[in-house]
Amino acid sequence: MLKIVDFSEEHIEQAKCIAKINYENELNCLGILPEINEFPSFTPFVKNRLGVSAFIGEKMIGYLCCFDPFEKAFGTTNAIGVWSPLHGNGVIECDHNYIFSKMYQEAAKKWVDLKVTSHSITFYSNNNPIQNQLFRLGFGLRCIDAIREMDEINIKNNIDYYYSELDHNEFHLIFPLGLLLDDHLKNSPIFIYHSLDKIEAGHEHKFAEWQIQEKYRYFVAKDNGKIIAYIKITDEGENFIGDNENMKHICGAFCLPKYRGQGIMENLLNFLIKTLKNENIILLGTDFESFNPTANNFWLKYFKEYTHSVVRRIDDLFI
Repeated sequence: MLKIVDFSEEHIEQAKCIAKINYENELNCLGILPEINEFPSFTPFVKNRLGVSAFIGEKMIGYLCCFDPFEKAFGTTNAIGVWSPLHGNGVIECDHNYIFSKMYQEAAKKWVDLKVTSHSITFYSNNNPIQNQLFRLGFGLRCIDAIREMDEINIKNNIDYYYSELDHNEFHLIFPLGLLLDDHLKNSPIFIYHSLDKIEAGHEHKFAEWQIQEKYRYFVAKDNGKIIAYIKITDEGENFIGDNENMKHICGAFCLPKYRGQGIMENLLNFLIKTLKNENIILLGTDFESFNPTANNFWLKYFKEYTHSVVRRIDDLFI
C-alpha cells in the first residue's frame, strides 16, 4: 500500500540511491553525461520540511522536495515560487504510475499554505511517466537543459566575419545587443519581461562590471570591427550536472537579425568549441526557454536535451 510521509533525515540515503538510479537511466538513454561521484546536499530539504517521501511497506520508492520559497519567481513575475531541482525529486520504476501525482498532491498542500503560487519541478527529459503525470496536473514545459561533446559542427567555414573572445575592457560593447535580446524576449510567444535594473540604457559600463564580477566570458562574431553576434558562457549550469569541472555552460546568445541564416552562430560556436577544447573542457551545456521558438530551433539542432523544467501557476484568487 502506498504511503506518503514528510521527507526527513533518515530518508536521505534512500533518496540518494533513487537519484543515482534516475541519473544512470538518463545516461543510458542519452549516452553523454559527465561522471557524477556525489550529489548536492539533501539537508536543505530536511530543514524546510516542504518535501515528501513515498513508501510501499518499508521501501522508499520516491521523493519530492524543494528549496525554500522565494519572491519574484523566475525574476519576471510577482509570484512567490518554489523549485524542486534535478536532485530534489525522483521515483523508481514500479507498478504504480501515479506515484509522482500523489507526492505532488501532498507537497503542494505545504507550498500553497505558504502562499506559493509558482511551482517549478526539474526532472530528466527521458522520464516520460513523470512528465505525463505533471502534464495532467496542469504543469507546462518552460526550460530545457541540453548538452553536447566538444566536436565541431559540420558547417561551411564562413570567412567573411571575424571570431574572437572579448577582453574584459570590451564587455561594454555587448550592451546594445543585450538590449535587443531583451526586446526579443518580450515578444510573443515568449512574453519574458526582465527588470531594467541590470540592463537599463545608459549604464553599459555598470553592465560590464557586473558581467566581469560574475566571471562570464563572451565569444563574438564581428563584421568590420562591429559585434554582430555573441555567445556568453559560465562555469556553472542550472543543475549539479552543469557544475562539473570538465564542462562549460552557455547562458546567453544573440545574433543581429540581418546576419541570421549565414551560419554565423554555427561558426561562432565552432570557434568557442575549439577554444574550450584547448582548455581541456570536454562537455558544453546550454539552457533555454522551450517557448522561445528561435532558441528551441537552434540549440536542439546541435545539443541533446537532458532535463525538462515544468511550471504550474496556482490561481491567485485561491490564495
